[in-house]
Amino acid sequence: MKLRGFLLGAVLSLTVPAGAAEAAKELRFATSAPLGTPWVNHVERMIEKMSDNSGGTLQAELFHAGQLGTEPVMVQKTVRGRIDVLGSSLTAFSTVVPELALLGVPFLWDNYAQVDCAMEQHLMPVFEPLFEEKGLKFLQWSELGWVHTFGTKPFLSPDDVKAVKVRAAPAKYSVNFWTGMGANSVVLPLAETPSALQTGMVEGGTLPAVTYVAMGMGKLAPHLTLSSHLHQPAAVVMSMRTWKKLSREEQTSITNALVPLKDVRNDVRTMAESMVADFKQSGGHVYELSPEQREEWKNAVLPQRDELVRSIGGRAQEIWPKIIAAKRACAL
Repeated sequence: MKLRGFLLGAVLSLTVPAGAAEAAKELRFATSAPLGTPWVNHVERMIEKMSDNSGGTLQAELFHAGQLGTEPVMVQKTVRGRIDVLGSSLTAFSTVVPELALLGVPFLWDNYAQVDCAMEQHLMPVFEPLFEEKGLKFLQWSELGWVHTFGTKPFLSPDDVKAVKVRAAPAKYSVNFWTGMGANSVVLPLAETPSALQTGMVEGGTLPAVTYVAMGMGKLAPHLTLSSHLHQPAAVVMSMRTWKKLSREEQTSITNALVPLKDVRNDVRTMAESMVADFKQSGGHVYELSPEQREEWKNAVLPQRDELVRSIGGRAQEIWPKIIAAKRACAL
């Protein structure tokens, strides 16, 4: 999510008191997103529907704002079964499902319509078994939106970032992007980025618009370029250890409780547009790349693509052609 992440994480207790065969099973949900955000609203609707579907036998407690740990920590806990339902970002999940990093290849997608079509109509069956191999039951995609570029000065061409120290996310696609642009990337966790900007350790980076504005990055690096050079999805998963303990009826209660993805996508994208507009109105600097500038960025980065795909590991070489096929099938 990078605000990372963002979305749901959850812990499920399956203990039923003696003599209470129909006692409710209590699920504890958690998310790194604050209350009132689209991701928390999404989870709250899911919790309500799950309770209704199960006739009240599945209940839940919501933990928000990262109370159960950072996203990478929650991913590991979910694999081990200590967290049972988790929604997190592409970056976090790629630590255990490396092939997911392919979805962050720079300049892979042309527009949101293409992203939505590919993810929903073609790529769910591609990635579901990869999650399961790692002990995670894939439930649903989620959304963080386009990732943009920001800096202490305008970044409008590769020349503007050549040899500049910039923050890269702890993901190969982020380092790959900056390598192509000619910058000197410094891999940092999101939480360390503000202090790195304050000390001059880095002079910029890349983030989804929502994360950039919500974390106050604009106060430290007030130049935001809407590069949309990669899309950051997220996913909602359940620990396979938990999933296998549930009855078929309980499993159905959960899958039928999933809120339509278009709702959270629309909410996140609308919020991002609103936040960028507010940032600009308050004095922030926002730049749109011209078609010529965007082509210059692509020409700088695309020669690095084959090396990125090779470096990701796992079954990336097998999965990559399927992603390209999905993109072509969804071309508008």
